[in-house]
Amino acid sequence: MRRNDVLDLLIGKGNYVDDIPYKGYFGVFVRSPYPHARILKIDAEEVVRKGGLVFTAKDLYFNKGEKEENEGTALLTLPLAFKKVRYEGEPIALVIAEDPYKAQDLAELVSIDYEVLQPVSSVEEALKNEVLVFEELKTNVVYEKTLEYGTIPFGDKELDLDLYWSRSSGNPIETFGAIVYPDGTVYSNAQAPKFLAEEISKISGRKVKLIPVRAGGSFGSKFSLAPYISVLVQASAKFNVPIKWIETRSEHLKASNSSGPERTFKIKVYYKENGLITGLDFTVFEDIGASLYNGQAFKPSGILAGPYKIRNIRYTAKLIATNKNPPGAFRGAGTPPHTWALERIMDTLAEELGISKSEIRKKNFIDNFPYEAPYTLYDSGDPNRLLSLALERTDLWNLREKGYGIGLACSTDPSTPSGTEGVKIEVRNGKVVVKVGYSPEGQGNEHTAVKLVSQFLGIPEELVTVETIDSDSSPPSFGPGGSRMAVFMAGAIKGAVEELVKVISQRIRREYGEEVEFSNGYFIAKNGDKFHISKFEGTEVTYTFNHQGKYRFTAYPFACDIAVVKVDRETGLIKPVKLVVYIDPGTPIDEELVKEQVIGGSAIGVSLALYEAYKYGKQGELLTTSLIDYGLPSALDLPEFEINIVPTPSPYTPLGAKGVGEIPVGVAAAAITSAVEDLTGKKIRSVPIDKEILYTG
Repeated sequence: MRRNDVLDLLIGKGNYVDDIPYKGYFGVFVRSPYPHARILKIDAEEVVRKGGLVFTAKDLYFNKGEKEENEGTALLTLPLAFKKVRYEGEPIALVIAEDPYKAQDLAELVSIDYEVLQPVSSVEEALKNEVLVFEELKTNVVYEKTLEYGTIPFGDKELDLDLYWSRSSGNPIETFGAIVYPDGTVYSNAQAPKFLAEEISKISGRKVKLIPVRAGGSFGSKFSLAPYISVLVQASAKFNVPIKWIETRSEHLKASNSSGPERTFKIKVYYKENGLITGLDFTVFEDIGASLYNGQAFKPSGILAGPYKIRNIRYTAKLIATNKNPPGAFRGAGTPPHTWALERIMDTLAEELGISKSEIRKKNFIDNFPYEAPYTLYDSGDPNRLLSLALERTDLWNLREKGYGIGLACSTDPSTPSGTEGVKIEVRNGKVVVKVGYSPEGQGNEHTAVKLVSQFLGIPEELVTVETIDSDSSPPSFGPGGSRMAVFMAGAIKGAVEELVKVISQRIRREYGEEVEFSNGYFIAKNGDKFHISKFEGTEVTYTFNHQGKYRFTAYPFACDIAVVKVDRETGLIKPVKLVVYIDPGTPIDEELVKEQVIGGSAIGVSLALYEAYKYGKQGELLTTSLIDYGLPSALDLPEFEINIVPTPSPYTPLGAKGVGEIPVGVAAAAITSAVEDLTGKKIRSVPIDKEILYTG
């Protein structure tokens, strides 16, 4: 497709954090080599003697954040370890010097005495409470909540299922980065800079102005820059020097605080002999590492029964502290494992009853919209149609006869959480300039902004441009996150364009005494005079789109995936061959951009099913300290993707759009899992799937 926002990237002019001209000091974090230990002494005298600056937890101001049941990790623990380290790679001190290599050398001179403690490296160990991550709590279950709707039908038939979804993360191609000045000005690739500036200002006690810088990907990970920036801001102010910090890849893997959920499910399914599911009882144990809270276990509250009309549900989430890198928010922020679990339920129950995977889904699908479940309102959709289209693909289903495995999965996802998004639009130098308050991350939001302004104003795209503005100048903005931008960008730009036309019309009336109508870039007076919008230099408007639904989430995309896998003759391992997606994104603003997003999300889902995982040793040490160890796939490891758009417009959003950035992940993982089961005949209860599944019992 023709993207209007990537030319600079293709010619090497992306201008990332590390590209910004800079003169000043450089920071290196001193990190714990142990997953669990007491800090007995920190000796940095040699560093100071050799001209380095050292900042530790004793120098910190920290105003603890608030616990909210939104995805992500609340800022409840110190950003630098004090008296105790709780995961390998936890930052203990910041060493600052005039040269990055000198800073690295000096950091190695910081001497720390430890009393090594027994680590808690799994949920099973944590639940014994023999070793506590946070002694003051007297338990490793740091938070627990139950959601209950309807009544569990105890007289019906029952099915028990234990499942496990492994720890993984976004691993963007560009790691964290920030340039911080003593006055609180910060250049960073942080996600949601307006929001994070406010959060960092609260916890650090210093006014922070965040200037968005293009990000080389995020997938939710760069929300987790907040604790690092809070340290850098305070150190910069204390020593009155600018500080630049660029995270290394090994630091990101060990201590970015940005992983997705690691979730153990214990599920009881209640059903009738005819396949109708009458109740679901989930207990999930969420490994949240060395943190006191993470909200990814609660985002599934928006899709507890997925695309199925199941009304009796109990969902208990227990957040378990361990000595691992704390999680953050990774694409979907908790819903992909839930979608995967729901589809495991469907496949398992179909086998139990001796019916097809498609029949069990048809019996339980939501079939009338809008549909008000006990926990949310599904706006629009037609999952039966998506499934029917998938079942018509005899070219794929017939591949079974040639030794391929074929898998099926269906899903929905809670997009468009209630909130606001603001933009500014200014006429400047003959162009219409859209000003946004977030860092470009690669999803195409700037492309969408240009396209929408062009369409709404009836002017060529060449006359529209997008620029970022700092957190002080920006209207309320969260930016990408939660599959929200299709709706919020459309709403904000539509409102801003209408406001711009209104303001210029009023100006013409005042200055020329003419009533005008607006069409295709021109204000046209009754006498035939025409005024092009580009002539109204300096006109600027601000508009904030506010969207509040009856429930937290407003728009629900739907999808049905078919996965094809085979045994690779050269390696003897499972090879994904093709993934076909039928998706309902509401009214697509740009079909090709939708397909890009769905391919990207589906690729992550395939990877999580087959390749990616953080692995820890028995002593809590991280074993996956490189991308090769972690299992990040190459393009050759991924299947061919085919995306088919089957829209049902949302009645509750501007333009009828829905968000699609996150739905592809869980359904792709589920379809791949289903296909591997079909190929091997073996029951799969965890991901990533064991590479040796063909050769194990």
